Amino acid sequence: MTERYLGSIISPSPVEPSEGFADSTASGVWNVHDPLIFGQAGDWPDPTVASPSKFIENLFSCFAYTGTGSARTITNNIDLANNGGLVWMKSRSTTGDNSLFDTNRISLDGSSRVINTNNVLASRDFDAEFSGVSSTGFGPISGVYNTSGETYISWTFRKQPKFFDIVTYTGDGSSPRQISHSLGSVPGMMLIRAYSLSDENWVVYHRGVDSSSPEDYALTLNSTTGRADESGFFNDTAPTSSVFTVGANLNSGFGGGVKYVAYLFAHNNNDGGFGSTGDQDIIKCGSYTGNGSTNAITLGFEPQWLLIKKSSGTADWLIADNIRGINTGNNDYFLKAQDTDAEFNYSGLDLTSTGFTLTSDATLNQSSGTFIYVAIRRGPMQAPTAATSVFDVETYSGNGTTHRKFTTNFVVDANITSGFTINDRTCWGARLYDGMHETSQTAVSYYNLTDWIDYDHNDGYDLPSAYQYSNLSSRDYVSYSFSRAPKFFDVVTYAGDGSSNRAVAHNLEVAPEFIVIKSIANADNWRITTTDAFPDGYTFGSGQVQTGISAFSGASTPNATNFYVSNDGEVNASGRSYVAYLFATLAGISKVGTYSGTGNDVNVDCGFTNGARFVLVKRKDSSGDWYHWDSESGIVAGNDPYLLFNSDAAQVTNTDYIDPLSSGFTITSNAGSDLNTSGGTYLFLAIA
Repeated sequence: MTERYLGSIISPSPVEPSEGFADSTASGVWNVHDPLIFGQAGDWPDPTVASPSKFIENLFSCFAYTGTGSARTITNNIDLANNGGLVWMKSRSTTGDNSLFDTNRISLDGSSRVINTNNVLASRDFDAEFSGVSSTGFGPISGVYNTSGETYISWTFRKQPKFFDIVTYTGDGSSPRQISHSLGSVPGMMLIRAYSLSDENWVVYHRGVDSSSPEDYALTLNSTTGRADESGFFNDTAPTSSVFTVGANLNSGFGGGVKYVAYLFAHNNNDGGFGSTGDQDIIKCGSYTGNGSTNAITLGFEPQWLLIKKSSGTADWLIADNIRGINTGNNDYFLKAQDTDAEFNYSGLDLTSTGFTLTSDATLNQSSGTFIYVAIRRGPMQAPTAATSVFDVETYSGNGTTHRKFTTNFVVDANITSGFTINDRTCWGARLYDGMHETSQTAVSYYNLTDWIDYDHNDGYDLPSAYQYSNLSSRDYVSYSFSRAPKFFDVVTYAGDGSSNRAVAHNLEVAPEFIVIKSIANADNWRITTTDAFPDGYTFGSGQVQTGISAFSGASTPNATNFYVSNDGEVNASGRSYVAYLFATLAGISKVGTYSGTGNDVNVDCGFTNGARFVLVKRKDSSGDWYHWDSESGIVAGNDPYLLFNSDAAQVTNTDYIDPLSSGFTITSNAGSDLNTSGGTYLFLAIA
């Protein structure tokens, strides 16, 4: 934490900025030397760089972990020590409390005080199990929050205007009473609890419980009951951007004053002010009416965390997040806020690039029922600055062990795995639909696949079994892992509608330059297009030329918010679901482009500084295979092993078709017509 000093040069009373140095103010006179000192330390404001507080990845975290049985620290890069916030933890694999720790109550008495959403017990000391918060997360944790072999989820909310705030107050017996807050906007939802007493319910205000006067009603977080009309909670008074009003039931003066805590969640309505451009929303508190059929809810962003409750009647408080899994057409994983149940699953919810879609399942979409929700935007919102933070290559020998862990140090959203010692298949898969497809086949997805890759991690992936395409003993593999990030890579799932110029929203923030589409549950060809080829395209099948692929004919050119598909059944048949992988050029990180063959060495400048770790090449103007190389297998000044996306053939190791180049890669004069014939044109995707 940097310090500012009141007075002309220095003062014994340093002022600590509330949001770190770069985006907060302090009164007093600065020493003219201060900008130099802080600038050298990297702490002086850069007007071209948005504050970290403007990005959801610095304000909220879904973090899954497996208990170790010994004290451990959770690093999720959320600064609670300097900004304050809330940690909500729950066991997934067994029964256990929904446990909440917040910095307001910790700071009041120096103890780690826990309260639970599933009961009415008073706040209790848990110092031995939860030792506090830090600038990068929380912990050490132990005991019931880190039992060996159990799986857990933690949700961390950092205090930030227009996102989340915490207020503690002592009841004085008056009614009504106004309580000040620092949310900076009208709360969308408030969770309030008398934490100094037992047998006191959680009281919930939500703007969606009534279309005209939500302040007249309340819900109970520790109960499944529907809304109740009770003026004693909020005095039938709507909250404002600076205060909320409580009645006698939330302001007891009993015993010298009951202690209360309130968690305030914002509702952004095109006024959030987040993201690099300062015009994005990150949280919505809304409602919808169930229709018993497909029900699309538009948020303006893809959520990573959802809390949903039917407010018009008895129903669970259901929580889903994208780390545990919200899968298109597949199992979704839920926990309940009001009880101790372990995680359960059913297929009732799909994510879209702009919101979420509900199926006909009555749990979340009962016809004519009113449902409230809180939705938090998926991150990251910042473009990556290093390729190692969004892409990883692993070569390994299968060993047949269960739950073999690979660490990438980022969330893996998509994976490509190829076996290369014998004839074996290349498989593409993604977290969004929890399945995989083989590039050399038209086959349907291996859906709900429990054997191939487990994405349920924040820092890598797990190989659950001795599956033949990922971890069979005596076979060798190469694995490419990708993380979704602005301007680099995105994954989209969508439902076909049969229209001739279907717009499919994405979150790449730039126009995708390389698009790969596969129907999820139908035996259709892969369909691929690029910026320079559009609307023509390719397939992963037999190395076809770009022309003659009609999947994108008549469709509009992709842009920064949408790509477009025709009514071709392999990209947009009504009733079918699809997955799309989108790649773009990001300076210093990735490059999509073309080069012309000469028959001599061709240097392909990608703008990199340390060469390419991954290179994919396909001839455009004639038939040709889909070659790919990686630095782990070897991109060297000599023989370079390669594999083909369109073939199950084993890795070829005795050719020198590619050489290293600091700014990209070199296609050598040894390469044949597929890679380097005079006058030929070639498509490539490279990652630094």
